[in-house]
Amino acid sequence: FLPRADQPVAEIQREAPTLRFGSGRILVMDDEAKILNLIGIMLESLEYKFDTARNGKEAIALYQRYLNVDRPYDVVILDLTIVGGMGGEETFRELLKLDPNVCAVISSGYDSEEMSRRYLNMGFRGYLSKPYRVGELGKMLKNVLGRAQG
Repeated sequence: FLPRADQPVAEIQREAPTLRFGSGRILVMDDEAKILNLIGIMLESLEYKFDTARNGKEAIALYQRYLNVDRPYDVVILDLTIVGGMGGEETFRELLKLDPNVCAVISSGYDSEEMSRRYLNMGFRGYLSKPYRVGELGKMLKNVLGRAQG
């Protein structure tokens, strides 16, 4: 019952939104190798440069190394709980002693408004609730880096 088109209708293809935000160097601390690997894949897809640490001691050593050459990390993502080692909160306190301007995000499998508020009040710039997707990581980093530069 509808009139026939003279020519085929061109399909309009929407481009997928880009998640690429990345300019910056990120340090990620987590005690689980699989999680570090997964976060590394996410950061690569967002085009960030990054290093990984398995515990607070490694994270502090890496941060110190780059601070010594006046190139501190733009963001440090710290897992709250490290089995048998220094967790995110304690590592953050040590990093603050090295660099009062450290830009840190806490990452935790525990999620609540109260916890998020507590860590933000402590000086963390963001809170990532595990498990998170690449889009959430990208938005968090863009937000945190935007505030740090602004």
